[in-house]
Amino acid sequence: MPKIQNFSKEVYVLGPGKRFVIWYQGCLKNCRNCINQDGRKLEGGIFYSNNQLFELIMNEKELTGVTLSGGEPFIQFDEVFELIKAIKENTDLDIIIYTGYKLNELIKKYGNEFCEYIDILIDGEYIEELDHGEELRGSSNQKIHFLSNKYKKAVLKLEESQKREIQFDILGNNELFMIGIPPKGFYEKLLKELKKEII
Repeated sequence: MPKIQNFSKEVYVLGPGKRFVIWYQGCLKNCRNCINQDGRKLEGGIFYSNNQLFELIMNEKELTGVTLSGGEPFIQFDEVFELIKAIKENTDLDIIIYTGYKLNELIKKYGNEFCEYIDILIDGEYIEELDHGEELRGSSNQKIHFLSNKYKKAVLKLEESQKREIQFDILGNNELFMIGIPPKGFYEKLLKELKKEII
């Protein structure tokens, strides 16, 4: 059963259109200044069955697609594969996945069948020194793989704009959850502004 950190039903900053986003819990990478420190932890998270996740997706109206992130989705490969296959075989939604692993690493380990169910895969570890503000990526070493032709032109246009956007969601425990790829130095600036407000 998949272990997830969070999901959000209405996201506009992690791919084209209105998206259902799932953040999987746990990551074996150790990227310096990772934007999702809580998602990296192997402990914690909430168990949802793929049937539950699929039903949540189906109940959401006017979705364009589903984005999977983390943490690291592919450390739960079987669960991820089952979900994206169900989505692709039963809907017209697109699939975008963020992973710290290289595409060739994943194919070597799991074969290439999973690629048939993904439209865009963004791969590679986050390297802070290469964070130049690219759209949809944390750092310039990360590569956008178009595994279908659905969004190639649209994403290339987004990529050229180099304009990052973020949004916020309120979790069930009233915790504020940031969604998207923040500009470099965002946290430092945010903390500085918050300190001003407190003073």
